[in-house]
Amino acid sequence: MTRHFFKTCGSAVLLAALLASAPSHAGSLVYQPANPNFGGSPLNGSYLNSQGALQNSEIQRKQSLRSQATAAGALGAQTPGQIFARQLQSQLYGSLANKITQAIFGEGAQQSGTFAFEGTTINFVRVGPNVQLTINDGQSVTTITVPAGI
Repeated sequence: MTRHFFKTCGSAVLLAALLASAPSHAGSLVYQPANPNFGGSPLNGSYLNSQGALQNSEIQRKQSLRSQATAAGALGAQTPGQIFARQLQSQLYGSLANKITQAIFGEGAQQSGTFAFEGTTINFVRVGPNVQLTINDGQSVTTITVPAGI
């Protein structure tokens, strides 16, 4: 058995020596960009564009799932009473915003006025063709100028 092993190994060593001594030919490597914007083939443009769009949609999908999970977690921590109170508050603020909008822009609109609720003061005054709104919430003051013809 050892004789057969040496015979097989000897053949392998002889073959390796012959291959190592044979001349090898190698061509030069030339970099070819894939992106047509950098000198690549114009035929690659649509493929690269579709790959980028696919990656963007996957990123947007993951961000959407994360924001949904965050929103679900925030809502899941609230009791049904808290959810109802938040929705009722939103409706009341929406109704109040409609009344203020009607007083400023609706029929019989006033030239100036002030609205106050829960520590927030809204002042408005007509200045030429515009209405200037100043909203003071006790922490910051925001001034908005809008056309009076809205």
